[in-house]
Amino acid sequence: MARYELIAHDRAGRPSGRPVFVTASSPGEAVMVGGPALRRVTERDRTHADLYAVYRHRRVRGRRLVGAFLPDDPGDGLAGVREPRRPLPTPPSLRAEAERPAYPDI
Repeated sequence: MARYELIAHDRAGRPSGRPVFVTASSPGEAVMVGGPALRRVTERDRTHADLYAVYRHRRVRGRRLVGAFLPDDPGDGLAGVREPRRPLPTPPSLRAEAERPAYPDI
């Protein structure tokens, strides 16, 4: 488990609000764990977050940017909805007809 720092950035790319520190196994998990706290911070500070920057803290090298995520947007509620599958076509007919031999009348 690593220590991550989440910072909300505005549209111009400037950090807005206070950073949130979380412990997680990946940057994606850090956003899942720290996202609600980061939303509360931006609401309390009356700022708007267009991007979440995730930094990993290391003892020797300091902090390093490991990911950037868009905040969850409720949108129209169609996230994850796929187009329904079309039904499979019917198999071709297996009828076989032989043509009558054409013999001249004898």
